[in-house]
This record gives sequence, structure tokens and C-alpha cells, in this order.
Amino acid sequence: MLGNPKFKPQDRVSFQQEINGVIKKIDGVIYVADPEGTAEQKEEPSYDIEAFVEGEVVLFKHIRESLVSER
Repeated sequence: MLGNPKFKPQDRVSFQQEINGVIKKIDGVIYVADPEGTAEQKEEPSYDIEAFVEGEVVLFKHIRESLVSER
């Protein structure tokens, strides 16, 4: 719900993301929780999620709450 994010920083979560043309399940940690969504969408909270992908630490930005699940 907008203004009341389900997850908080340091929560362990999963989401799906296209990487090199393949949809992959990504496990990561909430880095930033934005309760008001993003400039592009104001329908639901969004998150910046830090994850280790293909040997590198990656920060995925503006992931909608509906795409994120508890790990």
C-alpha cells in the first residue's frame, strides 16, 4: 500500500529480473525502501535492492513492491 511499504532496509527478498535476455530469480537485500513509489509510478512503494549477480554486486533500482517477495 502506498505510504506503507511491506519491506524495510536489510530485509532479504526475491524478485524476477531480465538479465541478458533471460528472466532470472534474484535474491537480494532491500537497500532503500521508497514508500511513495518513484517518479515514474505512484501506485505502490518501490525498492532499491542490492544483489550478487554473475560475480558482481548489483543495485537494482525502482523495483515495484508487487514484484518483490519475502525470501
